[in-house]
Amino acid sequence: MDIKNTSSSYGFISKNFHWIMTVIILLNFTLGYFMGDLDKGPLRFFIFNLHKSVGILVLVLIILRLFWRLINLVPIPLSQNYLLNKLSKVVHYFFYFILLVMTFSGWTYSSARGGPINVFGLFSVPALVEKNNEIAKIAINIHTLSVYVFIAFVGLHILASLYHHYFLKDKTLKRMWFGRSN
Repeated sequence: MDIKNTSSSYGFISKNFHWIMTVIILLNFTLGYFMGDLDKGPLRFFIFNLHKSVGILVLVLIILRLFWRLINLVPIPLSQNYLLNKLSKVVHYFFYFILLVMTFSGWTYSSARGGPINVFGLFSVPALVEKNNEIAKIAINIHTLSVYVFIAFVGLHILASLYHHYFLKDKTLKRMWFGRSN
């Protein structure tokens, strides 16, 4: 398997970015979903801090993935449908956009509620804004909305992958999986 993408397939690094980020984002959604229901105490504090740390990790991975995408080619679409190819490109760029909105709004919310974020106990990222309840309310609403929008687009992404695999019977899905796609 090639490290970099080729005109016909995704390389090892692109595939790893895709699947590692998938797992990390699913973990963070799970943490985010359950953490609000926890009673105040050490477990809730730990889960909130873990959620914030993983959010910063996602932000770093998004930046690295965007950089990798800029210096690497994108395989040629397998579909001959111009509209489908354009829609695919728009959805992929929207993924980056909504992930950035989600991470920065979470960081802004955390900043407006309490200051810097300690990332996995290793270092702290500075607060984006000073403590402010109004900014916190706006940021958490944006954060929550962006999560729901992201989930909807993930659903669309999964359905599109299955459509390619089962109805168009092309190798689009297999190209992002490990191993040979032919």
